[in-house]
Amino acid sequence: MIVKNKIYAAIVVLLLTAVGCNKYLDILPDDKPVLEDAFKDRYNAEKYLFTCYGSLPVVADPINTLGLSGGGDVVYDPLNTPGGNTAHITSTTLLFFNGNNTANPYMNFWDGENGATKNIWQGIRHCNVFLEHIGPEDGGPRDMDEMERERWIAEVKTIKAYLNFYLFQLYGPIPIVDKVIPIAAKGEELAFYREPVDQVTDYIVNLLDEAIESLPVVGEIDPASEYGRFTKTIARSIKAKTLVLAASPIFNNNNYYLGYTDNRGVELFPEGDSRERWQRALTAADEAIRSAEEAGYRILVSADAGSGAIPDVNSTNINDTTKAMISLRQAVTQPWNQEIIWATNASTRQLQRFASMLSNSEWDNMAGSGAPDIGQRHAPTLNVVESFYSANGVPIEEDAEWDRNGWYANRYTTQLPEADHTKFLIKSGQETALLHHNRSLRFYASVGFDGGIWEGRSEPLSNPAFPNFMRHMGSGFKYGVEYGFYPLSGYLTKKMVHLRTTYTATRVELIYEPYSFPIIRLADLYLLLAECLNEVDGPRVTDSQGNNAYHYLDVIRARSGMEGVVDSWQKYASAPYKTKPDNQSGLREIIRQERLNELAFEGHYYYDVRRWLMAEEVYNQPILGWNKEGENKADFYTLKVLLQPRFSMKDYLMPIKTNTLLQNRNLIQNPGW
Repeated sequence: MIVKNKIYAAIVVLLLTAVGCNKYLDILPDDKPVLEDAFKDRYNAEKYLFTCYGSLPVVADPINTLGLSGGGDVVYDPLNTPGGNTAHITSTTLLFFNGNNTANPYMNFWDGENGATKNIWQGIRHCNVFLEHIGPEDGGPRDMDEMERERWIAEVKTIKAYLNFYLFQLYGPIPIVDKVIPIAAKGEELAFYREPVDQVTDYIVNLLDEAIESLPVVGEIDPASEYGRFTKTIARSIKAKTLVLAASPIFNNNNYYLGYTDNRGVELFPEGDSRERWQRALTAADEAIRSAEEAGYRILVSADAGSGAIPDVNSTNINDTTKAMISLRQAVTQPWNQEIIWATNASTRQLQRFASMLSNSEWDNMAGSGAPDIGQRHAPTLNVVESFYSANGVPIEEDAEWDRNGWYANRYTTQLPEADHTKFLIKSGQETALLHHNRSLRFYASVGFDGGIWEGRSEPLSNPAFPNFMRHMGSGFKYGVEYGFYPLSGYLTKKMVHLRTTYTATRVELIYEPYSFPIIRLADLYLLLAECLNEVDGPRVTDSQGNNAYHYLDVIRARSGMEGVVDSWQKYASAPYKTKPDNQSGLREIIRQERLNELAFEGHYYYDVRRWLMAEEVYNQPILGWNKEGENKADFYTLKVLLQPRFSMKDYLMPIKTNTLLQNRNLIQNPGW
């Protein structure tokens, strides 16, 4: 059973952050004396294990994480830098605004350049070095228990599998490098070919299957020092995500890639639509969830609103609305809670300061403050805001009440909140867009908007904090030229800010509460399993427990106070949509929107819209927001086109740098580049 509310493990912080691992990254694998030293005893071999963990890509820093700031669900202004200094524009922002290129690709994880925090191939090399030298017959340490050695080998195989998966989701077909290549190697020794999608998939899955045998279950790891290291459940979850990706439309029956061969004549992409791929993914997702549930993982429902994070709310007086509001935020920001399967202890300070609000009075305390503690730039687009459900748990454009009352047609107009909104959702007396009224509690938990209540921040719920986004107010375009930090769209990602994170009373200085950033949580797996069940043969398909897709959707929805999918559409949807959940195509749309609503801003959107082949639809429409320079409500609530991106089929996969292709003539560029 999971032990709740763990204190962060100092050792794991060293494991999973680049800073903590730097002192180990100077090991030179091809220098024989140094290599022998690296594996001469358990102590030094463990340091090399940490080097392998240190090869994992960064996932919690918005500056250089594609999923956090490169997917178009959150958008930064290219001038959103101190004094408009273009030298500080993030590569993720440049990639989204300008598109990619082959001369010097943005976020080049193949070579570890231009915004990419890691050279993934270098990480794979570290793993191969470890695996080839950890055995006692290969000069590995003799002062360690063999069961521990097998566990370390399994951990490194899992790291290696994940690194290959990371490249696979960015580039598609990749080379399989399963041994250490000498640094002095030349010519054919370095002339790797990219391997077909199915072969890459099988390679990753086989590595994980081998690792699962010797990995511990979560109950066997030390919560004080090992949280973040791989377990059977994490490996099974990565396996499920790999097989879901391979079964998704980007690789399953994508005619754009049909006939794409390398200079051997080998086709790199599969042909046709394979139901078997979805069945294989279904089995893996089912196994991952059974493993998680047996280990004690559950959908988190708050019992106390964060142990005093809201001063006047506790386990004796928390009501259903607050519980539903707080639970989703805590599922993300409560360290190592019962829903988090895999997370990183890397710092979330940058993410939280970019996403947090400032009140009007806090902005008045600028004296002595500096840019490091001024954030307000991690801004959801209005397009994504509109994708959150209504209070009835259906899309706002499909909600009969929204249609009947004219709310949808007039959603960009403003009004004062009604009484039932003012206690928990919108500040009394704050005029705000009709779009912000009568929305699901997942919306209010996830999005910070003008006039909305921002629970937490050490403020009682009876007197909550709230942001104003007009030009000269708290979270608006105030001192934007001098400091360069403001939310371009007029929104902030409240969900990514810990309930306790706030600012000092005397100046703009962040009081930061750390948390373990979730890479995989149980809700993600439930949504993947629901997707697999539906894709195999529609709503009637069940898993090993006799549960259909509705079951997993409904469990997640219940956390946020919504009724089940079928009941919600039958009761609240307009006539043309009432039967939407009853068929495969309708349920497919629902599952995809559920993923957006539940996992918003956690780094999944970038990859989901690509694997679903929806990016052309999503990105070839204007990206909208409010007028950041508006000085009153009327001016601010003027709809603005923030940018008009361009996306085509070639953009689904990253380009390989031209110079890299010239160095290895056996590599072939991705289609369209």
